[in-house]
Amino acid sequence: MGVGVTPRTRTALLGAMLLSAAAWADSGWREIQSPHVRLRTDLGSRAAREATLAVERFRAEIIAAAWPRATLPAVDRIEVVVYANGLDFEQQFGRRLGGVFFHEVPPLAVLYGTPDRWERRANLATSETTSVLRHELVHHLAAIVYRRQPRWFAEGLAQFLETIRPSSDGKALVLGAANLQAIRSYHAYRSVTVADALAWSGKLDGLPEGTVHGLYGLSWLMVHWLFNAHPAQFDQLQVLLAKGIDPAKAWKIILPGLGVSDLDAELYQYAKHGNYQEYLAPFTPPTEAGFKEVVLSESEVHAERARVALAAARAATEPEPHREEARRELARALEIEPANVSALLLQARGAEPSDRLELGRRLTEAHPEDGRSWLLLARSLGSSPGVAAERQAAYRKAVELKPDDATALNSLAWMYVQSGKASEAAPLIGRAVELAPYDPGMLDTLAAVQSQLGRCSEAVASQARAVDSLPDGVSAAVRRRFEERLERYRSGCAAAPPADVKKDP
Repeated sequence: MGVGVTPRTRTALLGAMLLSAAAWADSGWREIQSPHVRLRTDLGSRAAREATLAVERFRAEIIAAAWPRATLPAVDRIEVVVYANGLDFEQQFGRRLGGVFFHEVPPLAVLYGTPDRWERRANLATSETTSVLRHELVHHLAAIVYRRQPRWFAEGLAQFLETIRPSSDGKALVLGAANLQAIRSYHAYRSVTVADALAWSGKLDGLPEGTVHGLYGLSWLMVHWLFNAHPAQFDQLQVLLAKGIDPAKAWKIILPGLGVSDLDAELYQYAKHGNYQEYLAPFTPPTEAGFKEVVLSESEVHAERARVALAAARAATEPEPHREEARRELARALEIEPANVSALLLQARGAEPSDRLELGRRLTEAHPEDGRSWLLLARSLGSSPGVAAERQAAYRKAVELKPDDATALNSLAWMYVQSGKASEAAPLIGRAVELAPYDPGMLDTLAAVQSQLGRCSEAVASQARAVDSLPDGVSAAVRRRFEERLERYRSGCAAAPPADVKKDP
């Protein structure tokens, strides 16, 4: 598959060579890679390593407390951006947040300051803390462990595990402490019932604020009560969810063993008078073994700032100021280094289709060894039959260069699904879901593959898991399409994917 070099491309490549010294001037930013984290920051080297170790420690604490005997598969690294100055964070996300976490591929967390600022204490008299990062890491890891997660269980577990803390000697973890914010929410909004929690699904936007707080508080209480008062049933519930059993069926299975006729009354008494036991779980803290540090170029720093601005735009009620900042940062990145892959990939997101295709060809010529370039080219070629061979070749090249890139694997698998080649798609999407089991789009592809192969019950389970995984911010139209496909699979396996599915942006 040959790609010609245009005069514009030659100029860009020459400019990149001439400006290489400026591109690699000391930016003050560095990247630390550890076994499960890739952290970028303008903190100093020692502080950057401590921040990376803190994320690794949070992750290890959650696993040791919740699933000590589980062997989790190797998944994509969690990407973390840490601003040394809180004003940089505030400019994007405001003053009210201590950190943000985007459940995308790969996951992205944005924080500021040193790790001691990432956790919040309800008051000075308590040892328990809560943390946005810890809460969202629970969601990220739980998606690997459980094939199904009702909303009450997912949010209750995340709040429950927020409060784990090291023991005084550092050799164990203290598990089971009260989440004071959740208790306050439960008592403040008593109109929410267990039936409401069990039926909780979908977006929160249409619900009154008090109902949302009440659902979170009650969900925490249900998990804490099960853990403390009915551990056997709680273990059974987790096993059933890990196997992919429908949550409503799983609840009915454990309910007879609880021996409770009025759960709302039981939970109220537990909240007021329950014996809140705390337990010790063995823990071996992670070390800096395997950490790698590189200095980021000035161009790469501008590209990283643009990425954060675009992430902020997705979460903002007024996204345009963030998008405009992203455009400025990308312009500066490409002025310094015209062939910067990260910047060009971000620029392509908002480009017109013809410009995006030109960027894809430009990148594959400038960086033929980078799988991201071939992925962009494939996605830019469109879906017309005339480019199908080139598009498939580009996807195959992307997978060859980045065999552990979940997005590339999913994209090639979906192209095979559209051609009715489910057997060729199966190993690709299987690996993609191993790497990103939290992503609804990849679970959706898996369900389509299983449906084409006639594995109807598996297709239903995968699509139900995809629906569970849809984030709050997803549009009603997208949620409806996912749910419609679930009903379609329940009615019988489809010979081909529905025509309204679109995998590429």
